[in-house]
Amino acid sequence: MRSDEPIEEQVRCEFEGTVIYVPRKIFSMMVLRCQYPEKKYIRYKEGAVLYSMSEREFNKLAHNAGAVHKVNKMSLVKVAKVDEYLEYFVEQ
Repeated sequence: MRSDEPIEEQVRCEFEGTVIYVPRKIFSMMVLRCQYPEKKYIRYKEGAVLYSMSEREFNKLAHNAGAVHKVNKMSLVKVAKVDEYLEYFVEQ
């Protein structure tokens, strides 16, 4: 992969004896997407990335789905409830 980013902004990845450098942003997106299915609750920022939308839109979606749980001053969103809510509209 060719990138114009400086080497300090890239992650070194080795696979079957081949070394490639991946931009940090792309690497973190790949790693985070792999971890989402294991989480029951996520924050707004993670949800926006997971569902490919803005944080504001995800915030509205989560509230409409009734999936927001407040813990102290932190909001957590139950992924299963958001998925159920979205599936309801797909079936109609």
